[in-house]
Amino acid sequence: MDLLLLEKALLGLFAAVTLAIVMSKLRGKHFKLPPGPLPVPVFGNWLQVGDDLNHRNLTALAKRFGDILLLRMGVRNLVVVSNPELAREVLHAQGVEFGSRTRNVVFDIFTGKGQDMVFTVYGDHWRKMRRIMTVPFFTNKVVQQNRQGWEEEARQVVEDVKRDPQAATQGVVLRRRLQLMMYNNMYRIMFNYRFQGMDDPLFNKLKAANGERSRLAQSFEYNYGDFIPILRPFLRGYLKKCQELKDGRLKLFDDHFVAAKKKTMDQLGSKMELKCAIDHILDAERRGEINYDNVLYIVENINVAGTPHTPHFFLHKTVVHE
Repeated sequence: MDLLLLEKALLGLFAAVTLAIVMSKLRGKHFKLPPGPLPVPVFGNWLQVGDDLNHRNLTALAKRFGDILLLRMGVRNLVVVSNPELAREVLHAQGVEFGSRTRNVVFDIFTGKGQDMVFTVYGDHWRKMRRIMTVPFFTNKVVQQNRQGWEEEARQVVEDVKRDPQAATQGVVLRRRLQLMMYNNMYRIMFNYRFQGMDDPLFNKLKAANGERSRLAQSFEYNYGDFIPILRPFLRGYLKKCQELKDGRLKLFDDHFVAAKKKTMDQLGSKMELKCAIDHILDAERRGEINYDNVLYIVENINVAGTPHTPHFFLHKTVVHE
């Protein structure tokens, strides 16, 4: 009796797999989907490529399947483009259609489901956010206003290395000092603020929080729950950690930088002189173009994009000779 049940179960599984493969092939022909590795039910190509979607593996797949290929990662379909002309078609000629960046369960938490600028849906809101960000960040005037400060930060790095007695003998790892330089450059533009040194408690608190944010967002630990929604309950602990970190970072930005500027803006209104980026952003919030959550998520974006927190950043040891 048990053997009969096992035989029926195996036959049912075989029939389900065969049907899924046939349906996948027919669906691919119907919708003219790009070629790619043969997917398996539920998991798609995830078990074949794993979490290692680096450029070398994608190049190897492109050699097998062509300049445009399809990877089925659970319920998500990923199209890989490996040709410059096709990439230009996707990013430029068809820029409107492909303008929105897909979020996952973790980025939904860190961006408030697209309340920031980077992951907001392409449209009127995105264009408004881009216009607000252009004036304080992406103009020649901003470069000229901050050039002297940037040069001074670079000079301070050289002076600090010269003062270190180990620099001329054993060498020093520049990563931490260059992190401070980049934080100071960004926070000068954003808040007209400069950290006092590598031992500054606020600098180290921000650096730790931003580093943990980058680690959690870039980790492959949560991919299974993103690709296969029925496994998402197993991510409950991971997502709780992300939520707590997001709440703590936004409170950190608000308490130390944004709230005081907001209070001054509320008092002075249009009479307030716009000296740094947060002044421009809060002025847009005062005029009703964006809300206060948008302001905090913009600050979140800048802390990710404008500060170095990848593991391979500046790991070289440098020996300084007089």
